[in-house]
Amino acid sequence: MSRKEIPVLDLVRSTFLWIVLLSTTLVYGLLVMPFVLIRAPRVVHWFARMWGKTLALFAGMRVHVQNKEKIFRDGPVIIVANHQSMFDIAVIYSFLDTEFRWMAKASLFKIPFVGWGMTGAGYIPVERDNRKKAMESLFKAAERIQGGASVIIFPEGTRSPDPDQGMLPFKKGGFVLAKKAEVHIQPITIWGAYHIMPPKQEGVFVQRIFPGPVHVHVHDEIPPDAYRDLSHEELMDLVRKILEEPMERMKAEKHN
Repeated sequence: MSRKEIPVLDLVRSTFLWIVLLSTTLVYGLLVMPFVLIRAPRVVHWFARMWGKTLALFAGMRVHVQNKEKIFRDGPVIIVANHQSMFDIAVIYSFLDTEFRWMAKASLFKIPFVGWGMTGAGYIPVERDNRKKAMESLFKAAERIQGGASVIIFPEGTRSPDPDQGMLPFKKGGFVLAKKAEVHIQPITIWGAYHIMPPKQEGVFVQRIFPGPVHVHVHDEIPPDAYRDLSHEELMDLVRKILEEPMERMKAEKHN
């Protein structure tokens, strides 16, 4: 049977999964809060990884990683990935066994509990509404990275509404950050998370979650010497081409 032939089963399964996922998030949130308060980012990151793996397990995601041995481990790195779904976060936590930080809008850090957790986890705030403040926040983030904090960036800025049509245009901020920090860049291509939870589901009250495979391709890192003389636009184009290169093959694997 196709998914369209069993909408009631999809609804029941998705409703159950949302209850499990939200309950899991609440439990992990309560467990991690003491370590958030004492600012223990490594412990917070460990809990985040366990949370991501649990979400992937209950959602029925089967994450297949190619070239995991290429993950850069010899210093801080800026990981650049395409963005298909909110489940990209669980995908990354499920396989990436190095410590890293997320970059997030500075306004989120002002939300009670959420902001406290992000601060305790060592996340890096970035201003978006004011160009001058945005550049200042990127320079501060570059100093954090040079000090040893690896970060993950989604250069599209938001989830692509239809990955089959390609990635969204890249935003320049992440590449300004890379040029300033002068650390290794590691592109990672994700394919299939879009099909686990499509970003737009018209006419449904409970957003559906479908089990299935997600394919990840870890690319060779780009050392600073390889992009130091490139402009921000040239660096964006380079990374975009790298991320796009395995997409057709991964798409075929996803549908087999």
